[in-house]
Amino acid sequence: MNKLITFAALASTLLASGLTQAATTTELKVTGVIRPAACTPSFTGGGTVDYGVIVPTALSATAPTVLAEKTVPFSITCDAATKVAVLAIDNRKTSVVAGLAAKAKYDDTYGFGLGTSGGKKIGTYIVRLVQGSFTADGANPDLLYETVTAGTWARAGGGAFKSDGSHRKSFSTAGTTTPGSYKTIAGTLGVQAIIDQTANLDLSGDVPLDGSATIEVMYL
Repeated sequence: MNKLITFAALASTLLASGLTQAATTTELKVTGVIRPAACTPSFTGGGTVDYGVIVPTALSATAPTVLAEKTVPFSITCDAATKVAVLAIDNRKTSVVAGLAAKAKYDDTYGFGLGTSGGKKIGTYIVRLVQGSFTADGANPDLLYETVTAGTWARAGGGAFKSDGSHRKSFSTAGTTTPGSYKTIAGTLGVQAIIDQTANLDLSGDVPLDGSATIEVMYL
């Protein structure tokens, strides 16, 4: 009996010694993210601008037709006062008809595509933040645009977006050119479509307008 107890004690000692010599490791990770207050852009009533049914006789066969501008309420709501910029990216860029934006007094970098039908490009539209329509935490802000120098801002003469996401827009206290921090920004988004001359369209059936753009809010 005593020998058995002695042997067990010796075995335990050897096992402990083996563990000391062949230690194993595991990794402790510390993760997380520091993030500004979340901001959510939204359209009142949804984000669809509907031109309804357009009869071919309302369009020109030999020149582009500029349709009336449509508007939709647009807002940005943040959890806390936050500096933001807004941009728009065209999801139908390859369908832009060159030269049509000029009919609304813009160059083609501001043109968004209206999709294709029957293999034909339908037209172009302009998207803009309507000057003077916005409030920022109850005050009337100035609308800014980012110049060709990133991070440098100037007062915007117009609120139109470039379709590649450049030329970001922001908001500031009136009379200043530094983006301000706000919880709620609300105003109007304007959309104006220009339809190509009907001689360039396939009118053998319905021609659905199919513009699509992503409006993005970026933290500054």
